[in-house]
Amino acid sequence: MKTTLLILTVITTQTMAQNELRDIRQGARDVRGTARDVRGASREVKGAVKETKAMTSEIRGGGETESSSPAKSYIKKFWEYIEKMEAAPNDLNILGTNSRAAATSINNIKTKDKSYDVAPLEAELKKWQQAYEEVRNGGSMQRTANNDLAGLVKLLYDVNTNVAQQEIENKTQELAQYKAKTAELVAMNLDPTDKMNAAILSNVKSRVTADLRTIDSNVKLWEKNMNMIVDERPARAYYLMIQYELAHWDALRKGPFAEKAELEAGYTKMNDMVNRLGSLEGIIAKGEVRKKEIVKNTKMPPALLQNAEMEKVFRQAFEDAGWGEAIVKIHLLDRDWKAIRNEVTGVLEARTQRAAIAAKDKQGQYILYNFFTIQQDYLGNGFSSQSKIIFHESMEILPENIK
Repeated sequence: MKTTLLILTVITTQTMAQNELRDIRQGARDVRGTARDVRGASREVKGAVKETKAMTSEIRGGGETESSSPAKSYIKKFWEYIEKMEAAPNDLNILGTNSRAAATSINNIKTKDKSYDVAPLEAELKKWQQAYEEVRNGGSMQRTANNDLAGLVKLLYDVNTNVAQQEIENKTQELAQYKAKTAELVAMNLDPTDKMNAAILSNVKSRVTADLRTIDSNVKLWEKNMNMIVDERPARAYYLMIQYELAHWDALRKGPFAEKAELEAGYTKMNDMVNRLGSLEGIIAKGEVRKKEIVKNTKMPPALLQNAEMEKVFRQAFEDAGWGEAIVKIHLLDRDWKAIRNEVTGVLEARTQRAAIAAKDKQGQYILYNFFTIQQDYLGNGFSSQSKIIFHESMEILPENIK
């Protein structure tokens, strides 16, 4: 009953205020000399409206119980926090900050006025706490989705396609997964104009640009190198790398990029090269033919001088490598040591010398180690007696070509 009377009072007061305001405005038009009285009446009307708003707030906050409560300041604060959340129901920060502040206000009310019924306040707060959780969880899910998308984009467009010989099996599995991930991204049908998508795609833009810039030179280099490899295992590794690059260009042309025509052209160039190379089995067979021809024409370089002591140094360095191969012949390729100096200070750091060494491995195959280079470090008052191998080439050689 008390609440009904208060509501009627609010309505009556608002009506009276509006009527008084109309009378005042009429008086202002009829009697300009009474402007001072009009302004006074206007102030009275504003005061009445202000009192009406205060009464409305009082009804929400608990009416006379609130005004007489020793916790009335905390009650007022509580409803202020609620109003802030009502004004921004989807803002995570505002919901979180004000729901926590509102909870603190309720605790303060309980402490200050144990008789005050906080049940309506707690019900109201619970509603906003639930709203906060919904917005927070939705944002967390969106961040997770964005992170997943960023990881997928990086995998496809910033990929390392190189294949080492010892990685052939793992890289073969990785390539199959790569193709599946490409299909996954294509199915998403991403809108590249979406702000978040555009930001994620911008992270790989430099790689995509570089791929477009270097496609012609890369295709030429990869095809040349593939046709030069003669041994099976490196041929398998290099061919797998080319297949990986082809899959990468397939992902590029199907991706959400503006350079559709250029990327499609790049894929066509890669695919044409793969078709020219043919099957891996054919490449290996051609390599074996080339290898036989190379071995047939491999000769041991002539020695520049004979020096038994220097040959002994090379022999020791070769044996220290632990390859378990028997040296057949050593040809010295330098007449003396070459000094190695620091490029900046010119200080002497080491010396090097080269030789060609023919050896026989445990399987009975003859190997030529050409430009077999050893180094002895300078110790300040002389060179180390320990020689270390710093470079060599190796190739098969026929025993009749070791002369």
